[in-house]
Amino acid sequence: MQLNYFPINIEFDKYQINTELYSDERLTELRGLYNATHSFFRNGDSIYISNKDSDDSTPIGILTERSTFSDHQITASLIKHIFFRTFKDRFPRYTPVDFYPFRFFSGKDDIIRNALPDSLKDRIGYKKLIEVQLRLTEINGKKRFGFLVNIKRNWIFDISCAELHSEGFELIGLDVLHAETLSGLTNILAPNEEFVGVLKEVIGNKAKVETNEGLKEFELSELLIRKTKFNIGKYLSFATSQDKSDEILNIIEGKRSDIYNPKNLYTEIIKIAEHLFNENGKLVLFQNKDSFCFTVDSKPITVSNTMELKNPTFIFDHAVTKTNNYNPDAGLSNYGPYDSSTFDIKSPNILSICNKNTRGNFTKFLYSLKDGIPQSRYFQKGLQKKYDLQDVVFNIKEIQDYTINEYLNAIRSDDESKPDLAIIEIPAAFKRYDDRNNPYYAIKAKLLALEIPVQYVTAEVVKSHNEYILNSLALQIYAKLGGIPWVLPSQRSVDREIVIGIGHSWLRKNQYAGSEQNRVVGITTFLSGDGQYLLSDKVKDVAFENYFSELLKSLKNSIERLSSEYGWAEGDTVRLIFHIFKPIKNTEFDVISQLVKEINQYKIKFAFVTISQSHPNMIFDTTQQGVQKYGNSNVIGAFIPSRASNVFLDSETCIVQMLGPNELKTSRQGMSKPIQIKIRTPQGNYDNNGLNDLIFHDLSYITQQIFSFTYLSWRSFLPGEEPATMKYSNLISRLLGKMRSVPGWDADSLNYGLKRKKWFL
Repeated sequence: MQLNYFPINIEFDKYQINTELYSDERLTELRGLYNATHSFFRNGDSIYISNKDSDDSTPIGILTERSTFSDHQITASLIKHIFFRTFKDRFPRYTPVDFYPFRFFSGKDDIIRNALPDSLKDRIGYKKLIEVQLRLTEINGKKRFGFLVNIKRNWIFDISCAELHSEGFELIGLDVLHAETLSGLTNILAPNEEFVGVLKEVIGNKAKVETNEGLKEFELSELLIRKTKFNIGKYLSFATSQDKSDEILNIIEGKRSDIYNPKNLYTEIIKIAEHLFNENGKLVLFQNKDSFCFTVDSKPITVSNTMELKNPTFIFDHAVTKTNNYNPDAGLSNYGPYDSSTFDIKSPNILSICNKNTRGNFTKFLYSLKDGIPQSRYFQKGLQKKYDLQDVVFNIKEIQDYTINEYLNAIRSDDESKPDLAIIEIPAAFKRYDDRNNPYYAIKAKLLALEIPVQYVTAEVVKSHNEYILNSLALQIYAKLGGIPWVLPSQRSVDREIVIGIGHSWLRKNQYAGSEQNRVVGITTFLSGDGQYLLSDKVKDVAFENYFSELLKSLKNSIERLSSEYGWAEGDTVRLIFHIFKPIKNTEFDVISQLVKEINQYKIKFAFVTISQSHPNMIFDTTQQGVQKYGNSNVIGAFIPSRASNVFLDSETCIVQMLGPNELKTSRQGMSKPIQIKIRTPQGNYDNNGLNDLIFHDLSYITQQIFSFTYLSWRSFLPGEEPATMKYSNLISRLLGKMRSVPGWDADSLNYGLKRKKWFL
């Protein structure tokens, strides 16, 4: 396997660099005087100086010695600056978009250029955006720096709002960007573009824009329309014709499979690396006048430090006598659910609401859901028999039309005993409604306040359901009722273990710059080591600075509850593995320190683990020829590693491919990023007071557990890209964030009764 990672070759362990004592004023002064020949950057209390082009024998600052890897942050900054200046010297016609990540548009390869009229060529385009990021790794047992190279496709639109207005193009109501050339960076970096708001009025050469700070006035010449498919399509139809606009946009859609083809992507990355790191058949020497120099391999690194990740065994009884090693669906059909003998809702009463005009199809759908489809491969038994239920009772209510009031009246009119679940038919159009006026969230809020989980089905699904849809719906329904379809083998250990997912949803008004994003709704979900869903606990909608104090309360209360239920003894070692939504700061470690103090009857070990696709790493398998899908002669997935392929980047970081060729549905999916698993540790001069001794460092164990937990979502029988901990937490947080806009909704109504049910699936 290969990464999109090109190792940097540095032939020395120590180097010399000039420094000065840091101050804002001095840094600004130095850049004003010497920016043409020198680079200046801050680290701690020092300004570091790199002489790239000056022959002046008089040095700036005092000469100091630094270690290549011990002082890796300084080394990294130096590499970035030398790379940037060398690029500008070698390729003067390119103007980078950003310094870091270093990004620039390709000079060629505009896939719509030939379709544009001459007047718009090179002003509108759809080009490759090349991105280069620096990383320090320990791949294959060797510590080194390297560049990660990636390619995206982005719109280019180089026509100001002043020009658009003079052409007669209607700007009112469009999202706009403010383009600002940073001081001293003309022709060095492209103008910085910031999404500021919606253009409301044009007065002469100025525009009034609705921003998060109210109406603000900008020069029209400094504004650009936001580069979205809608905005650019609208302008193309204005400047040419609707047919021409459609033709241009369809070119992009038609080339999507080629654009995202993994084999093509790999080939393009190799070509770009050759261009960046090679010249005339030799490696480029990146250097400054202070004798710091390096080369970069033009071939990607081949990796060998991996582990074998094993698919979990699925368990369907407490005695662990009923198992399946490959397929949880087959296990359910053969054995029934894991908790069949203890599940107490054997004859669920289900409130079922449909439109009066669809009752015929709706009742057919309910029959198939309950009793299955004869001769079906996956859903012959139906919900009742497959999940060992005694009966499934549907209490059907009709509505006249798809309005909030109709649904709420139907719920209020239910005079039967409290239902165990509700199945609600809705139109697909609800997806397009805003959150506040969307019956989807209003109905869910009402039912959850009554402690009734809800399962939505669209009218389209009701009309044309099949065994695959019904099979997934039945799985979700059983889980929402509080059932446990299957569990995984628990890792035998003398340590107690809880895996805790911490999800979040930012509460912000819009995407404009400056939008308030300092409030967050958080959720913690607790799973046992075998994947059993224990409970969830909501963290209040709070200012971000108060989030972790609220989190501490949530953790303490939940752990006390679980310790009582599962009979923890004083002196037990309790391992808490946190799957967390963001790269953490030392605040989180403060929370754990406080938790250790307040729950001192147990010996606590813990790990903060971030699980993310927001990283630049990619894995390629050049031996992978691809697979055929569903009788289609087209081969997809070439160069994509198989699911479970992984690479250890260092002792704290591992990347794992979760979607291999077999998991792809179409060629349009293209290359899927692996997830990055990273154990977080305190940063900087953090006084840990022995906290490091409490950190659980076993990355192999954590990686295998996370991989196993991707088979536990219970939204589907197929494995997911993220573990159930994060899936559950993020689903809950997202829903709570959405329902926050529903009048009268109180999230505290998710009381203890629903804490143990997967109502969010």
